[in-house]
Amino acid sequence: MSATLTHGGLPVDVRRVDLLSLVEDLGKRGLGLSSTATRVLRHYVWRSRDDDYRAGRICAVWDRVCRTADDLDLCSRAINDAERELEAKGLIARTTGGNGARSGLRSGGIIRWAAGINLAPLVERYADLKAAWEARRIEQQAVDTCKAEIRRTRRLIRDAGEPELIARADAILPDGRVAPIHRIERLEAIQAALEAVLADITSDPRVTKTSDPSEENDRPNIQNQDSSRSCSGRPEPTITPRAALELASEEYRAIASVHGDPGWPCLVEASRQTASWLGISQSTWGKACSGLGRERAALCVLVIDRNARLRSGHRYQARHPGKCLSGMVRSASRAGFNLDGLLRAFQRDEVATPGVHSAPSLPEPEQGPSMASLTAQILSRIGTSMGDPA
Repeated sequence: MSATLTHGGLPVDVRRVDLLSLVEDLGKRGLGLSSTATRVLRHYVWRSRDDDYRAGRICAVWDRVCRTADDLDLCSRAINDAERELEAKGLIARTTGGNGARSGLRSGGIIRWAAGINLAPLVERYADLKAAWEARRIEQQAVDTCKAEIRRTRRLIRDAGEPELIARADAILPDGRVAPIHRIERLEAIQAALEAVLADITSDPRVTKTSDPSEENDRPNIQNQDSSRSCSGRPEPTITPRAALELASEEYRAIASVHGDPGWPCLVEASRQTASWLGISQSTWGKACSGLGRERAALCVLVIDRNARLRSGHRYQARHPGKCLSGMVRSASRAGFNLDGLLRAFQRDEVATPGVHSAPSLPEPEQGPSMASLTAQILSRIGTSMGDPA
């Protein structure tokens, strides 16, 4: 193999540390790499330079095996085994000079030729590694959400107090723990079985029906689960997924558009992805789904996303989306905020400004309460309870 193997370079906004992070995040489950192979690859990447990852350059190291073994406190055999593993995975290429030794020449900061460990295959696989990482991230999101749904469904079954159906649920998941389960197929099978048990509960007229609607309901009641009426005594109005999307930011609607027809599954998936991009942790999203129901959690993220996109320094900007969502969950448990009223205020604002879908600016004081002021009341109260402004 040529000792001057070049590569096409990394994208302009990607550094070698980003490339290495992809490999380490994928690790054994994503790439099937042993810990030793990952450690050796990390060493070689750090022995290279950032400029080596530009298009048309040679990215290589030519340290002798014995030196690498000393640096990593390993034996030479372990280094050779790790290099063969990395080569078999298509992450490095091993090149040799005329006498079989490792050597190279760097002049003016640029490698002119090298015989040793060439990292061109790793650089060229960046797009594939990124796609694999994204696929694993989405899969993990699905796993986390499914686990949250399983816990919520089990809680609803237990709350019904029917011993026979509780026994059926315990037979489906004997120890009640989902943490050790990582395969989405297994989790979905468990959830489907538990949903069947829950359906038997909700179809039994002797059992109080749950106020937490399923995704098949096109117009779920999005008021707090503990209260079905407003302060005026009238039932709270509802909102459809399509109407909610009309109130969302342009970016949110673009995400939702790739998930099919506008329904609750589409809205939930869009909010889950948006939550990740807003920096809301999966545990926070899972707790919101468990505490509010997936549909209401999705609407909360829609609201937070809208306010997070206000200009920097705006008094109503949601600067800490994760804290906002956590605060909404706590406030809902105490009937501390009216999500439906907030969304209706959004709708009034949309009617007043047709064609405008981004979050409106702060109204003047004489305009009276509006969507922005209602949103501010909620997010400010939540931020205060967290000890930090929203």
